[in-house]
Amino acid sequence: MGFSHSWVAVQGLSPDRTLEALGMEVSEVLAPQDIPDWRRITVMGQMKDGWLLVLSADAEDAFEGKLSRLTALGPAIACSVYESVMFSEARFYVGGEQSWRVAHDPEKGESVGALEVTGSLPAELDAIIRDARAGQEAEGGEEADVDLMFEIPGDLSKLVCGYKPGDDEPEGFRYSMLRKIGGEPAGKRGFFARLFGGS
Repeated sequence: MGFSHSWVAVQGLSPDRTLEALGMEVSEVLAPQDIPDWRRITVMGQMKDGWLLVLSADAEDAFEGKLSRLTALGPAIACSVYESVMFSEARFYVGGEQSWRVAHDPEKGESVGALEVTGSLPAELDAIIRDARAGQEAEGGEEADVDLMFEIPGDLSKLVCGYKPGDDEPEGFRYSMLRKIGGEPAGKRGFFARLFGGS
């Protein structure tokens, strides 16, 4: 079925300001391997070079949901991935304005090599795209069993803020589990949901 997630990372943003902007609070702090259900989470973590990451199981959150408001609070990268359809997208913001955008949508482009690029990427980021295209061709292009273009937005995120889904977090890394203020911790099912098997 594949996973779907979205995330926003903002440089220099404090955890307290993040929680205030989202209207959320920390329910508990967990190691990545202890998170009970990655399909039902909103979590926050401190990445390299002062980047604060907020990750949501809702793939729409980064661009149209609650996380999108964070992109106005500092230099920010926002990303979304839908593994089931191999869609992925990354956008970078400065002062709340989009600076560049990279999106891979093989259904819209009718090609595994489909890639939309808007704006001007720094040279080190543009190199990621060139390497992925070369790798895709080396694997067989349209006939390849892999879609290296899908990885581009995640790779861009990794270079900018240190986070890419599927990569291991640094040793000792902890996520703060977030919930609406006064609400049920994200990622945990209530009593009746557990009792009757609901989601």
